[in-house]
Amino acid sequence: MQSYRYLVVATSIDRPHLALFAAMRDAGVAVRIRFDPASPRREAILREFPDAGFLPVRNRLDWKAARALRRMLVADPPDLLYAPDNRPLSISLMAARGLPVKVIAYRGTVGHLSRWDPASWLTYLHPRLAQIVCVSDAVESYLRDDIRIPQERLTRIYKGHDPAWYDGPPERVATCAELGLPADAPVIGFVGRMRPVKGVDVLIRALDALPASAHLLLVGEVADPDLERLAAETPERRARIHFAGPSTNVLGLLDLCDVFVMPSVSREGLPRAAIEAMCRRRPVVASAVGGLPELLDHGNCGLVVPPRDPAALAAALRRLLDDPDLRRRLGEAGRKQIETNFHVRETLRRTLELHRSLLGRPANS
Repeated sequence: MQSYRYLVVATSIDRPHLALFAAMRDAGVAVRIRFDPASPRREAILREFPDAGFLPVRNRLDWKAARALRRMLVADPPDLLYAPDNRPLSISLMAARGLPVKVIAYRGTVGHLSRWDPASWLTYLHPRLAQIVCVSDAVESYLRDDIRIPQERLTRIYKGHDPAWYDGPPERVATCAELGLPADAPVIGFVGRMRPVKGVDVLIRALDALPASAHLLLVGEVADPDLERLAAETPERRARIHFAGPSTNVLGLLDLCDVFVMPSVSREGLPRAAIEAMCRRRPVVASAVGGLPELLDHGNCGLVVPPRDPAALAAALRRLLDDPDLRRRLGEAGRKQIETNFHVRETLRRTLELHRSLLGRPANS
């Protein structure tokens, strides 16, 4: 059993992180949580941790929040403090000044940091930051090689999921008819907020090189204003592209897809949508950006293509659409990847290992 005090200070807590903290608690770690009361996951967090408290943080220099946290750290100091978001990380480092509390950060994306940016020195470049948990090797390499953070302050730990979360019937069974999809059409799916970095424009261009029977199902907010225009450039293209909008029924929509695609062009950490598709046994095609090659085991459980290359993307998609056996094999391999290397139990093991190291405890403690 573990025996140390662990404080989480966060804006919100997603499902994988919450499952990790619950597993740590079950392993004997004294876990406390403080988060923003406006979190959309407030009820889920309080169900798992009824004694969790609130700490709203307005910005990275929120002195009121820093003073409140400082009083908490002085009255009942944790051994480790984990801050997975920018604003809580900044005020945690302010509040812990002069105290024997090791602060740990989490980094889930590539980019948006600079040694010339003062805001970066309030967070990931802060000299008193004990460790940064990187969601992928790509994030770790970016922080080490581009931002020049010392390797000893970096640890790669995948944010683990449990495939069982995504088993069983979806919230609602989706139908082709309600989305305007032909009943027998091969369906290529994408889920996510459609910003330029997601490369949905590349996917739309790739569609032109695929059989006329293939259709795109795009789920999520359209945050790139060029996509609607691009989709409507020709009547033939527009008829094959279906914008479903944001949805809480992602699993139901994934079940309509023959192939899932993540055509990101930059800054990708470890996208949840691709993990959900793999758990649902959908074969995945992804660009070689960020943590996506790691997630797909560099092509062993999904197809990896160069970014910004519609022809390569179309070739990979055509290969899957033409080969049902390959789709089945990659779907099973993707599920197995989450069951092993990307499972929350592996995240727990690596996290406890890191904590033992930071606390100076032997590996078998």
